[in-house]
Amino acid sequence: MLLALVFSANSQNRWNIYAGGSISHLCEEAAISSDQSYGWGGGAFIGAGYEINFNSHWSLTPQLEFRFINNGATTDGYSHPGSFYPNSSEYQFYSNHSEWNRTFGINIPVIASYRFSISEGLGMRFGAGVYLQELLAGKKYYYDYFNNHNDEVYKDKISGNFGDRFNAGAVAEVALETGKHFSYMFRAQFPFLEKYYTRKTITLSLGLRYSF
Repeated sequence: MLLALVFSANSQNRWNIYAGGSISHLCEEAAISSDQSYGWGGGAFIGAGYEINFNSHWSLTPQLEFRFINNGATTDGYSHPGSFYPNSSEYQFYSNHSEWNRTFGINIPVIASYRFSISEGLGMRFGAGVYLQELLAGKKYYYDYFNNHNDEVYKDKISGNFGDRFNAGAVAEVALETGKHFSYMFRAQFPFLEKYYTRKTITLSLGLRYSF
Protein backbone atom coordinates (compact mmCIF):
# COMPACT_ATOMS: atom_id res chain seq x y z
CA MET A 1 0.00 0.00 0.00
CA LEU A 2 2.82 2.38 0.86
CA LEU A 3 4.60 1.69 -2.43
CA ALA A 4 1.39 2.30 -4.35
CA LEU A 5 0.91 5.62 -2.59
CA VAL A 6 4.49 6.66 -3.28
CA PHE A 7 4.34 5.90 -6.98
CA SER A 8 1.04 7.76 -7.30
CA ALA A 9 2.48 10.70 -5.37
CA ASN A 10 1.46 14.23 -6.22
CA SER A 11 3.43 17.44 -6.00
CA GLN A 12 2.36 17.98 -2.37
CA ASN A 13 4.33 14.97 -1.15
CA ARG A 14 7.78 15.79 0.23
CA TRP A 15 11.04 14.21 1.36
CA ASN A 16 12.47 15.15 4.75
CA ILE A 17 15.59 14.60 6.83
CA TYR A 18 15.82 14.85 10.61
CA ALA A 19 18.20 14.40 13.55
CA GLY A 20 18.36 14.94 17.29
CA GLY A 21 19.11 13.60 20.74
CA SER A 22 17.26 11.29 23.11
CA ILE A 23 17.12 9.87 26.62
CA SER A 24 16.13 6.26 27.38
CA HIS A 25 15.07 4.37 30.48
CA LEU A 26 14.82 0.63 31.18
CA CYS A 27 11.41 0.32 32.87
CA GLU A 28 12.19 -2.49 35.29
CA GLU A 29 12.49 -2.85 39.06
CA ALA A 30 15.94 -3.55 40.50
CA ALA A 31 16.39 -6.94 42.17
CA ILE A 32 15.93 -7.12 45.93
CA SER A 33 19.16 -6.32 47.84
CA SER A 34 20.77 -5.29 44.57
CA ASP A 35 22.93 -2.24 43.99
CA GLN A 36 21.55 -1.90 40.48
CA SER A 37 19.64 1.21 39.45
CA TYR A 38 17.80 2.07 36.26
CA GLY A 39 18.23 5.72 35.39
CA TRP A 40 18.27 7.57 32.07
CA GLY A 41 20.95 7.33 29.39
CA GLY A 42 21.68 9.66 26.49
CA GLY A 43 21.39 8.79 22.80
CA ALA A 44 21.15 10.23 19.29
CA PHE A 45 19.41 9.57 15.97
CA ILE A 46 19.42 10.60 12.31
CA GLY A 47 16.94 9.68 9.61
CA ALA A 48 15.00 10.46 6.45
CA GLY A 49 11.38 10.07 5.43
CA TYR A 50 8.79 10.63 2.72
CA GLU A 51 5.62 12.51 3.70
CA ILE A 52 2.51 11.43 1.77
CA ASN A 53 -0.12 14.20 2.08
CA PHE A 54 -3.76 13.23 1.60
CA ASN A 55 -5.00 16.78 2.18
CA SER A 56 -3.92 19.90 4.09
CA HIS A 57 -4.40 18.15 7.45
CA TRP A 58 -3.69 14.42 7.14
CA SER A 59 -0.46 12.72 6.08
CA LEU A 60 1.40 9.41 6.34
CA THR A 61 5.20 9.35 6.70
CA PRO A 62 7.31 6.20 6.42
CA GLN A 63 10.87 6.83 7.66
CA LEU A 64 14.25 5.14 7.94
CA GLU A 65 16.52 6.10 10.83
CA PHE A 66 19.78 5.11 12.50
CA ARG A 67 19.62 5.33 16.30
CA PHE A 68 21.97 4.95 19.27
CA ILE A 69 20.43 4.16 22.69
CA ASN A 70 21.87 3.95 26.19
CA ASN A 71 19.14 2.54 28.45
CA GLY A 72 20.61 4.08 31.63
CA ALA A 73 21.04 0.83 33.59
CA THR A 74 23.99 0.97 36.02
CA THR A 75 24.92 -0.09 39.55
CA ASP A 76 25.33 2.35 42.43
CA GLY A 77 28.26 0.72 44.18
CA TYR A 78 30.41 -2.34 44.68
CA SER A 79 28.55 -4.63 47.07
CA HIS A 80 27.21 -8.17 47.29
CA PRO A 81 26.23 -10.45 50.19
CA GLY A 82 29.25 -12.06 51.79
CA SER A 83 31.76 -9.79 50.12
CA PHE A 84 35.10 -9.27 51.86
CA TYR A 85 36.05 -6.35 49.60
CA PRO A 86 35.63 -2.72 50.68
CA ASN A 87 33.58 -0.21 48.74
CA SER A 88 36.75 1.49 47.52
CA SER A 89 37.47 3.64 44.48
CA GLU A 90 39.54 0.80 43.02
CA TYR A 91 36.38 -1.27 42.54
CA GLN A 92 33.90 1.59 42.16
CA PHE A 93 34.92 2.13 38.53
CA TYR A 94 33.99 -1.39 37.52
CA SER A 95 30.72 -1.55 39.44
CA ASN A 96 29.53 1.71 37.91
CA HIS A 97 29.78 0.12 34.46
CA SER A 98 27.68 -2.90 35.37
CA GLU A 99 24.46 -3.51 33.41
CA TRP A 100 25.21 -0.62 31.05
CA ASN A 101 23.49 -1.59 27.82
CA ARG A 102 24.26 0.46 24.69
CA THR A 103 22.80 -0.42 21.30
CA PHE A 104 22.98 0.75 17.70
CA GLY A 105 20.04 -0.07 15.45
CA ILE A 106 17.92 0.74 12.42
CA ASN A 107 14.31 1.83 12.96
CA ILE A 108 11.50 2.02 10.40
CA PRO A 109 8.73 4.25 11.82
CA VAL A 110 5.46 4.75 9.95
CA ILE A 111 3.60 7.76 11.40
CA ALA A 112 0.10 9.04 10.61
CA SER A 113 -0.14 12.78 11.35
CA TYR A 114 -2.72 15.52 11.69
CA ARG A 115 -1.63 19.16 11.31
CA PHE A 116 -3.37 22.49 11.76
CA SER A 117 -2.39 26.13 11.49
CA ILE A 118 -1.88 28.31 14.57
CA SER A 119 -1.03 31.50 12.73
CA GLU A 120 0.55 32.50 9.45
CA GLY A 121 3.78 30.52 9.08
CA LEU A 122 3.23 28.55 12.30
CA GLY A 123 1.51 25.19 12.74
CA MET A 124 1.24 22.10 14.94
CA ARG A 125 1.53 18.45 13.94
CA PHE A 126 0.39 15.46 16.00
CA GLY A 127 1.28 11.94 14.96
CA ALA A 128 1.16 8.32 16.06
CA GLY A 129 2.15 5.01 14.54
CA VAL A 130 4.33 1.94 14.80
CA TYR A 131 7.98 1.17 14.18
CA LEU A 132 10.10 -1.86 13.35
CA GLN A 133 13.57 -2.18 14.83
CA GLU A 134 16.62 -4.26 13.98
CA LEU A 135 19.73 -3.97 16.16
CA LEU A 136 23.13 -3.79 14.48
CA ALA A 137 25.48 -3.85 17.47
CA GLY A 138 25.62 -3.31 21.20
CA LYS A 139 27.64 -3.73 24.40
CA LYS A 140 26.84 -4.65 27.96
CA TYR A 141 29.31 -4.58 30.86
CA TYR A 142 28.48 -6.57 33.96
CA TYR A 143 29.97 -7.82 37.22
CA ASP A 144 29.19 -11.49 38.03
CA TYR A 145 30.62 -12.60 41.37
CA PHE A 146 28.14 -15.36 42.19
CA ASN A 147 28.66 -17.39 39.01
CA ASN A 148 32.38 -16.83 38.48
CA HIS A 149 33.58 -16.06 42.04
CA ASN A 150 36.04 -13.42 41.00
CA ASP A 151 36.17 -9.65 40.69
CA GLU A 152 36.43 -9.38 36.91
CA VAL A 153 34.22 -7.27 34.70
CA TYR A 154 32.68 -9.09 31.74
CA LYS A 155 31.55 -7.65 28.43
CA ASP A 156 28.77 -9.06 26.27
CA LYS A 157 28.12 -8.16 22.66
CA ILE A 158 24.83 -8.56 20.84
CA SER A 159 24.67 -11.87 19.03
CA GLY A 160 22.02 -14.08 17.45
CA ASN A 161 20.07 -14.08 14.21
CA PHE A 162 17.66 -11.55 12.70
CA GLY A 163 14.82 -12.63 14.99
CA ASP A 164 16.88 -12.23 18.15
CA ARG A 165 17.70 -8.63 17.25
CA PHE A 166 14.21 -7.65 16.08
CA ASN A 167 11.52 -5.68 17.90
CA ALA A 168 8.43 -3.61 17.14
CA GLY A 169 6.76 -0.81 19.06
CA ALA A 170 4.52 2.23 19.25
CA VAL A 171 5.60 5.80 18.56
CA ALA A 172 3.92 9.16 19.23
CA GLU A 173 5.03 12.59 18.06
CA VAL A 174 4.18 16.26 18.44
CA ALA A 175 5.89 18.95 16.37
CA LEU A 176 5.93 22.70 15.94
CA GLU A 177 6.20 23.68 12.27
CA THR A 178 7.80 27.03 11.39
CA GLY A 179 7.38 27.98 7.77
CA LYS A 180 7.42 25.46 4.94
CA HIS A 181 10.65 23.64 5.74
CA PHE A 182 11.56 23.43 9.44
CA SER A 183 9.80 21.67 12.30
CA TYR A 184 10.84 20.94 15.88
CA MET A 185 9.61 17.59 17.16
CA PHE A 186 9.21 15.68 20.39
CA ARG A 187 8.85 11.89 20.07
CA ALA A 188 8.20 9.00 22.47
CA GLN A 189 8.55 5.31 21.65
CA PHE A 190 8.17 2.01 23.50
CA PRO A 191 8.70 -1.58 22.25
CA PHE A 192 5.90 -4.17 22.15
CA LEU A 193 8.06 -7.28 22.38
CA GLU A 194 9.98 -8.12 25.57
CA LYS A 195 13.17 -9.17 23.81
CA TYR A 196 16.37 -9.33 25.84
CA TYR A 197 18.24 -6.51 24.14
CA THR A 198 15.54 -3.85 23.83
CA ARG A 199 12.86 -4.92 26.31
CA LYS A 200 10.79 -2.35 28.24
CA THR A 201 12.91 0.64 27.19
CA ILE A 202 11.09 3.94 26.78
CA THR A 203 12.86 6.55 24.63
CA LEU A 204 12.07 10.28 24.58
CA SER A 205 13.55 12.32 21.72
CA LEU A 206 13.91 15.95 20.64
CA GLY A 207 14.82 16.68 17.04
CA LEU A 208 14.85 19.04 14.10
CA ARG A 209 13.27 18.11 10.75
CA TYR A 210 13.83 19.75 7.36
CA SER A 211 11.34 19.12 4.55
CA PHE A 212 12.27 19.69 0.91
